[in-house]
Amino acid sequence: MTQTGFHRQGGALWCDAVPLSDIAAAEGTPLYVYSASIITERYRAIVDAFSSYPPSLHYALKANSTLAIARLLRSLGAGADANSGGEIDVALRAGFIPAQIVFTGVGKSSGELAQAIDLGVMTINAESTGEIERIDQLASAREVHARVALRVNPDIDAK
Repeated sequence: MTQTGFHRQGGALWCDAVPLSDIAAAEGTPLYVYSASIITERYRAIVDAFSSYPPSLHYALKANSTLAIARLLRSLGAGADANSGGEIDVALRAGFIPAQIVFTGVGKSSGELAQAIDLGVMTINAESTGEIERIDQLASAREVHARVALRVNPDIDAK
């Protein structure tokens, strides 16, 4: 049986079914190596934990925007959580469609909001009434409706 994840085999360190020495020889060092099997295992564990209420999981690209990881998570059924216009671009390059992208984060520029509205992303997480007004103005100028989500922090008086 082939071992997955990071493990020692014959005195060498392997990732999934590949010796790390082979990867280092082919790509050079330093480099980062990720285990697709471990990422898959952990993703499925989260999905299984919420199986009675199927979740809509979105991978936060700010954690690691490596295309291979984003593509793997997309293939498993994840959506993308983009924190900037650049991360929206990464999500699209990874194969996510706009309806799978949540645009979040503070300090979104008008250009980034316009990009999200023009694409028709799943939702824009608004951080303030001012941002909601900017989203409304941009969407109205385009004669479209933008989907907006609000974050509520209980017990925090934001005045």
